[in-house]
Amino acid sequence: MLSPAQATLKMSLWQAEADSINSNNLYVWLQDSGLPQEVTLRLHDLITRTQSISGKVISIGKIVLIKIIDFIQKHPNLVMGFGIGITLGAAVNFLVSSIPFIGPFLAPLATALSTAFGIVIFGVAGHRLDKRAQGREIGKGVVGFAEDIVEIVKAFFQLVVDVFNTVRWEIA
Repeated sequence: MLSPAQATLKMSLWQAEADSINSNNLYVWLQDSGLPQEVTLRLHDLITRTQSISGKVISIGKIVLIKIIDFIQKHPNLVMGFGIGITLGAAVNFLVSSIPFIGPFLAPLATALSTAFGIVIFGVAGHRLDKRAQGREIGKGVVGFAEDIVEIVKAFFQLVVDVFNTVRWEIA
């Protein structure tokens, strides 16, 4: 838990980082990353979002986008694994929904299960590739798999917790 002074300092540092990065450079990075044009435009729109907090204008959209980019750069294979899992779910949805008569009834369940399965399996595989690239030890068996799940969840939610704790003191 952050104290009010720590939260103010953290928000100030995030804002300074956002101010130091040119919005055009972020847009170029988005263009060069190979994302679809629609996604690039939506994320570029996010860059311009600001929020007035305690009388200060915070570039909240830019900060969020910078944090997303940082996460992607730290965990490229994990993100790729999630993408593969989501694609698997979409493919299963297409295949199951094309079954005559029962397909439309089974598709939602099959899609949910295959997407969840794909995200977990391919996400863990991507996470293990990231760990191997960083020279970290990879656990074996069920315990190693569970450790990877915990590390993934911790990585995802750490940013959310940091943002909430920081903003909480700014808003109060």
